Amino acid sequence: MKKTRDFQVVVIGGGSAGHAAAMTAAAAGAATVLVESAPVLGGLCILRGCMPSKTLIETADRLREIRQAGRFGIRCGEAEVDLDLLRSRVASLTREFREYREQEMTRGDYRLLRGEARFVSPGTLEVDGHGCLEAAAFIVATGSTPSVPGIEGLSGTPFWTSDDVIRLPFLPRRLAVLGAGAIGMECAHLFEGLGSRVTILARGPSIMKGMDPEVAQELAAAGEERGIEILRNSPVERVGFEDGCFTVRLEGGRRSLEADALLVATGRSPATRDLGLEQTGLSMQDGRILIDGNAAASVPGFFAAGDCASPAAVVHLAVMQGIVAGKNAVRFLQQSRAAVPAVWKTRPAMRAWFTSPQCVQVGLSQEEAEERGLGTVQGRQDLADHGKGMIAGERHGFVKVILDRRSGRILGASGVGPQVVESGHLLEAAIDHDLTAAEYLAVPNYHPTFVEAWSRAVEKALDQCPAAGSRKPG
Repeated sequence: MKKTRDFQVVVIGGGSAGHAAAMTAAAAGAATVLVESAPVLGGLCILRGCMPSKTLIETADRLREIRQAGRFGIRCGEAEVDLDLLRSRVASLTREFREYREQEMTRGDYRLLRGEARFVSPGTLEVDGHGCLEAAAFIVATGSTPSVPGIEGLSGTPFWTSDDVIRLPFLPRRLAVLGAGAIGMECAHLFEGLGSRVTILARGPSIMKGMDPEVAQELAAAGEERGIEILRNSPVERVGFEDGCFTVRLEGGRRSLEADALLVATGRSPATRDLGLEQTGLSMQDGRILIDGNAAASVPGFFAAGDCASPAAVVHLAVMQGIVAGKNAVRFLQQSRAAVPAVWKTRPAMRAWFTSPQCVQVGLSQEEAEERGLGTVQGRQDLADHGKGMIAGERHGFVKVILDRRSGRILGASGVGPQVVESGHLLEAAIDHDLTAAEYLAVPNYHPTFVEAWSRAVEKALDQCPAAGSRKPG
């Protein structure tokens, strides 16, 4: 079989992480090739993830606002969604994002090969239709796929995953959501906004694993007030489908419910199974390639980035890891001991959920701070008791910050409410630059804004640690 030895860096996977890695390595002068097996270029974020899903959520949020217009002195008729127009809008925006990425990938400094890839030896990658590629450095960025549990009766039914939701097959009158993580909760609020009656089935006692418990409780309260039903401690025993209707039976026969559509949102798994990685000797855990802060895998010359390796499946981390992998792959090629390896930051590792209301978490949680032995204080500002929140008629929502008791340094922040994902970037910058509460408060906020709520929370926390300095530095 023909062997190609012209490449120094081979990147596998053309999503956000792989594209960033290939661009970075090529820009540094390495002969780089990116191998992509998907029939359509763009990756998860553009084709089936962030962009189309947030387009749908934008419509759901606006519909919800129209339904609440009477609270603000506005009379309007009943609004309803036009599914054809909404699908057309999603398709148009997705096409625009995709075409831009295609131009970047096909006109960039790296070469693009289309085909399935698998390792046949540690340094050789076989690509369907292109023979074998040999290189000194490989970057794996193959992303993830929806995880589907082995529930009796589920296989063979027309259930949805997040990949199906963005096509919006139809608007169900009753939707059951299996899973209460980020994808499940965002989709639950999406379809509630569009007009569906939604039931969330959480396997354990809580929703949004890893989220600040107070944030999760507030989000649940807001959703339940609008009619979303959340069934906790409700693992599913069996699924049936007949005459266009799903029947979902909980374990132990405690309850059975019917739905017109069933969304399986039980997480995503690294897409590494068919790559022949057993030929490379890479250390892995549950299909995930283990990497260090340099995006390096356990075998010299191998790097990984994005959902197939990241501890958190979020796009900004995937891009950061891809850039770091690209830089360090070139460093490996040059065998440069003098150059400092690039590092991707796991802190503050902002996490955000586009539910209604939005949720955000930045930096350390209270639990993580305690595990590190840090003495902390907290400050919280409820939006129902905040100027802009009162103007906006917010009944739910708050922002909270965690400070180091001795230094006053901002360690973490979390919030639930309108625009907290946007405004949370202020706290991300503060934590990333090791600002103290006093330094953060030295920057004025415009009035009245939701951003002010973060400053009120910081003030309340700082008042509890006077040794850290003045609340208003000169």
